[in-house]
Amino acid sequence: MARDNKLGDVMGAETLEVLKRRKQHRIASGVVQRNALWAAGTGFVPIPVLDSAATVAVQLKMLAELSDVYGVAFNKSSGKSVIAALTACITSGVLGRALLGTGIFSNIAKVMPVVGSTLSIVTMPGFNAAFTYALGRVFQQHYAAGGTMADFDAQKAEADFRRKFKEGLKFDQDEKTA
Repeated sequence: MARDNKLGDVMGAETLEVLKRRKQHRIASGVVQRNALWAAGTGFVPIPVLDSAATVAVQLKMLAELSDVYGVAFNKSSGKSVIAALTACITSGVLGRALLGTGIFSNIAKVMPVVGSTLSIVTMPGFNAAFTYALGRVFQQHYAAGGTMADFDAQKAEADFRRKFKEGLKFDQDEKTA
């Protein structure tokens, strides 16, 4: 009989751990989706430097929230470094050239009257949402695997980040049609 209780305790602890991880995943997914939508909203800011600052602020807030969900220490300067490193990943290569026409070009275009603002409003919300979604999903996965902000390697995460970015573009389109 004592053996049955020990087995029940072990199974109960395993079940509890699985339920805890599912809850963490659900909460973290909500954090990512909510902040991706906020980041999309920053794309409508018509002032070139202010829109970028607002987007980074949303992304840092998201990283801090994800860190809280997973009980990981958050460092703002490390968060900024991660965002910069992943920006470099996404703006390099073939995908980068395509995105250059959306994200970065649209920021430069904002200084052109009427045409620039219109182009920016069409492209920036989607770019900001996709980037923030990818950043959040990559960190959600990293933290769930036991990682920390200190041991995050942007180069190792680059391929996954690019995949998540493409998912983020679809997420943004799905949100627009919902």
